[in-house]
Amino acid sequence: MKNPAAFERQVRRIYELIAESGAEVTWNDHISDPDNPPRTRQIDVTIRRNSSLTLVECRLRKTPQDVQWIECLIGRRISLGAQSVIAVSSSGFTAGALAKARQYGIITRDLQRLSDKEVENWGKRIELRLYYYQYSDLGVSLRFSPESIQTIKLDSLRAERRWHSCLQSLFNAAAQKLTDANLLSGRLDGQKVKFGVEVVFDEVHLCGVPLERASLTGSAELVAIEADAPVVHAYGEPNTSSTQREAVVQDFQSIGHTSITQSADRISTLIDLSQVEIPPFGHFRFVRVNTEEELDHDAFEIFGIEEKLKVVVTGLRVKVYSSSDAAAERG
Repeated sequence: MKNPAAFERQVRRIYELIAESGAEVTWNDHISDPDNPPRTRQIDVTIRRNSSLTLVECRLRKTPQDVQWIECLIGRRISLGAQSVIAVSSSGFTAGALAKARQYGIITRDLQRLSDKEVENWGKRIELRLYYYQYSDLGVSLRFSPESIQTIKLDSLRAERRWHSCLQSLFNAAAQKLTDANLLSGRLDGQKVKFGVEVVFDEVHLCGVPLERASLTGSAELVAIEADAPVVHAYGEPNTSSTQREAVVQDFQSIGHTSITQSADRISTLIDLSQVEIPPFGHFRFVRVNTEEELDHDAFEIFGIEEKLKVVVTGLRVKVYSSSDAAAERG
């Protein structure tokens, strides 16, 4: 994990998988202080079920956590009236901390990195691929009324078309048409597919005048981004073997905070697109998770997707015409 907040959210995903049915798991929770009600206390993760409250506190450190942290958590449990506290350390605990935790009922958990041999014996590594459409040979045509086309200024059209929603609407229509063609099937793997789409607009303005319709033609190829082999950690009680642990986390560190968490036959997937580079005229579309055995997808999150769904448009030539005039190329 690269920062404390990401580590805490990972722990939250683990407990969403392994907590008892009906439990409510919350990241970055705030609880009213019973001794000072106007004030709240921040808790990394809470688990609530009926009237029971469990506090989960996380430490992302390079060295094992010591007795002082355990003593702090004992006090926090008493102060907030919690039934239990779970201490999660990325770097384990000292022997003294584990002894103190056992004596006072603090549950301890850590993440044990699996060796290549352990991962091989585990045999449940999950493959992850991201896909985007790469567009080429593009042509755009914009139709205006005969009255409107005379008022359009070339410089304004060049500037405004780069970000205007009409172009994104065209690329979205193209992506849907390509999806219907099922490029993921593999039959067209590595091949460019020609397409053409048209969108009719209602009350959409470009350069201050109504845009009647627009069309987009071109070719597209489905491109895969292969996720590197993940770093695998087993989550559970310290000093226990990986086979006895409660969950396994596969971190795809080449794709931001992307991870797949597995407990028994259930998985939770987080896709972090914020660090994924999509080239100009590229359009992110799919995620594929491949497993050797059938698994239940308990949760699926995608972070940073908003910008990746927009196509970066640079140097695109546009044809402007009216319904009564011959097409006139501008731009």
